[in-house]
Amino acid sequence: MSWSNLFVIFRREVLDQVRDRRTLFMILVFPILLYPILGYGIIQATAARENKPRIVVVVGAEYLPIEEPLLSPGGDGFNSRLLDPLDDTIPLLVQPESEQGSWGSPERRAQAIRNGTASAVMVIPPDLPRQFREKNDVEIPILFRSVDEPSQNTYFRLRELLDRWKRGIVDARTKKDNLPRGYAQPIQVRGHDVATVQEVQGNTWSLIFPFLLVMMSLTGAFYPAVDLCAGEKERGTMETLLISPATRAEIVLGKFLTVMLASVMTAVLNLFSMGLTGIVLARNGASLAMEPSQRAAAVAGLAPPTLQSALWMVLLLIPLAAFFSAVCVALAVLARSMKEGQYYMTPLYLVCLPLIFLTLIPETKLNLFYSLVPITGVALLLRALIMGDYATGGRFFLPVMVPTVVYAWMALRWAIDQFQREEVLFREAERFNVGVWLKHLVRDRQPMPTGGQAVLCFSLILSASWFLMEYMAIQGIGANLAAVAAGQFLILLPPLIMAMMLTSSPRRTLRLNWPAPRYFLLAIAFPVALNPLVNQLGHLVEQWFPISSIIKQSLSQIMSESPSLWVSVGVFALLPAICEELAFRGFILSGLEYRRRTRSAIFLSALMFGFLHVLLSLFQQLFNATLLGIVLGLLAVRSHSLLPGILFHFLNNALAVTQGHWVHGLEAAGLASWLYRNPEEGLYHGFWIAMSLLVSTVLFLYLWKLDRPDRTAETHGVAPVF
Repeated sequence: MSWSNLFVIFRREVLDQVRDRRTLFMILVFPILLYPILGYGIIQATAARENKPRIVVVVGAEYLPIEEPLLSPGGDGFNSRLLDPLDDTIPLLVQPESEQGSWGSPERRAQAIRNGTASAVMVIPPDLPRQFREKNDVEIPILFRSVDEPSQNTYFRLRELLDRWKRGIVDARTKKDNLPRGYAQPIQVRGHDVATVQEVQGNTWSLIFPFLLVMMSLTGAFYPAVDLCAGEKERGTMETLLISPATRAEIVLGKFLTVMLASVMTAVLNLFSMGLTGIVLARNGASLAMEPSQRAAAVAGLAPPTLQSALWMVLLLIPLAAFFSAVCVALAVLARSMKEGQYYMTPLYLVCLPLIFLTLIPETKLNLFYSLVPITGVALLLRALIMGDYATGGRFFLPVMVPTVVYAWMALRWAIDQFQREEVLFREAERFNVGVWLKHLVRDRQPMPTGGQAVLCFSLILSASWFLMEYMAIQGIGANLAAVAAGQFLILLPPLIMAMMLTSSPRRTLRLNWPAPRYFLLAIAFPVALNPLVNQLGHLVEQWFPISSIIKQSLSQIMSESPSLWVSVGVFALLPAICEELAFRGFILSGLEYRRRTRSAIFLSALMFGFLHVLLSLFQQLFNATLLGIVLGLLAVRSHSLLPGILFHFLNNALAVTQGHWVHGLEAAGLASWLYRNPEEGLYHGFWIAMSLLVSTVLFLYLWKLDRPDRTAETHGVAPVF
């Protein structure tokens, strides 16, 4: 790659964006204007709310006692000792009315609340003085309108006020009767807030800033990407750029860096403008608050994030902006025009919004699974760091950052692949006809599936598996051997049907060839060599992220239902080996290899394989399944056959299913202590784990480096079908 060419492309695109007034407005002017205007609107709305007190009509106010007054001396408000200082921002005005007049009618009271004349109506019973003298209970009705928020809030405030009035009356009675205070109030509850100052200050911003960071970085990346790619097609300058000395990859990287710069600047300016607006709102709220406790709460709730939190925001923004920029560039390359590019924004937002809304749920905590979810992991990590939870932040920093960088790299590779295709760059307007499309699928079938067909196959597998699980839950069917077998057949059906319908060579697509004998030896050696390492990795993952006791009990119940060990091996080892290999190393891997590097196809299929195990069983299996998927994919590509992968998959699962049985046999022979440091969990001694790592690395390097087509004289892919 020529860095000088890349810099020229980058400078060209940046200057082009600087000359565009719309881009400058969205990046520089819009964030500066938006939040001050919003802040001004909030202040004005707050001030307007301050000027609208709540009217409370007290019918029968003449029956209230004088000893423990409920109302103020003037009768136009409530006793100040009964009011909560935190709720005093909206005053309660009392309108005393006699029960003898029109307010004695229930219809008149209800009509006053409906037309807004009163927020609530409190009815004082005429026998209140007598009931107080006899120390009986008294019911005081409060009329309100639940569908009207101010009326409902007034009702809640009146209930709290009457509770304080009741406690005052009880205290006066106990004092008059010379009774101890604990006689009427035996329990006093006092709350102690253990939240730190940084947690209190960051509580509001930890919900706002992650959402804003995602939305603004996405918005800041999308519009420049559409302008630089689809807009360049419309302006007719794409051809001039393509004949320049810069390669296609350098052109894409130049556009990517430009879009990423715009995304970062948009997000940073939005955060900065919103932070300043929050400071002004905090001070304004403190000035409006009449009580010291209110001023402290307003300042603490809207205090700006610390400098350390701001640095974390910028650090996490870079990989997030890189991910969005690469995705937006790839989508913008697909678009024929800027108008079509705008259509892609809505689906992109619909995908991103659930991932960010998930972080707004208080129960959602950062764990291994969420750290691997795009966008969600970054938002949860940022929330923890703003709250000052650096223990969680340090624990999950790498599990969040590494997948985000990998996703950004994958999206960038996708963008470069799109830019390499002439039919994408110069795609003309087309009319879609379902009948013509179906005829094209049947008549012009290719020997191998495309990448889109592979993704569709994976989506069908996920959807079918999901609906099977939901159906079982609705019918009250628990996890059992039949359900496991049904799930495997659902994995098998989509690739078989799609291979028969969409490809002209199902045998080649599904790699139904007889491989060279050495691959069977590798398929046997690999699972045996990997077993100590796989067991140790599984143990570490379970230590870091424990499996719930309910899931463990469910898994044990499934295993106990098996009538024999051979049935368990067939259901949990042989059936998954056949079905999953035909799906992932057969149809899906073949489709992902279409116009894509082999290593990228292997890696993507392994990620899909790991994600399937997250959905169907445990998210703790993600690492093991993904790593094994890489080895299985490489074995399938090198052997041009599915048989070694099926044998590998079967042996790996069979070792796990039968572990308890053959470990007991080793214990009987006195060999278990020689291999295992913990026979019950299948944990080997450190020496065997080191040997496992060494042998597995040698076998993998042999497949990766030495067994390449240009290093062997054997011709693959033409062996007879079995």
